[in-house]
Amino acid sequence: MILKELVSRPPVTAEEDTTISFACKIMKKEGVGSLLITEGEQPKGIVTERDIVYAIADDISLSAPIKDIMSTNLVSADSSTDVSDAALLMTTKKIRHLIVIESGKIIGVVSLRDVARALGLVTADLSIW
Repeated sequence: MILKELVSRPPVTAEEDTTISFACKIMKKEGVGSLLITEGEQPKGIVTERDIVYAIADDISLSAPIKDIMSTNLVSADSSTDVSDAALLMTTKKIRHLIVIESGKIIGVVSLRDVARALGLVTADLSIW
C-alpha cells in the first residue's frame, strides 16, 4: 500500500495569523488532529493537538497567533511512498503527521494512526485513538 491510498481529503489549513483558539475550532469542526499552517499558498508549518496541549501547559494565550506554536520542520513524503517506509520515516523523525506530496503539490496529511492501521498494527477501530 502507498501513502496516496491513505489520503482521504485535502489538508485542512489555516493562515499563520489565525489565533490558537480559532485553530482549535477549525480542528474540531473538521475532525482533524493537525492543521497545515500557510502564508498565502505557501506551507509554513504544522500545528498538532500536541502543540496546543504544550501551549496551554506553557501558559501561552489562546489569542496568540498559531505561528507562535507551529512546528516549522515540515516532513513530507511522495504519494507513491510505501506505507512501511512512511512509518520508518515518521519514527525516525519522531513525528505523528506526515505531509503527502504529489507532483510537487501537497495532497494531504496522514497521521501515525492512519499508517498503523494500514500496516495492521491497530486491529480494532479505536475511535478514541
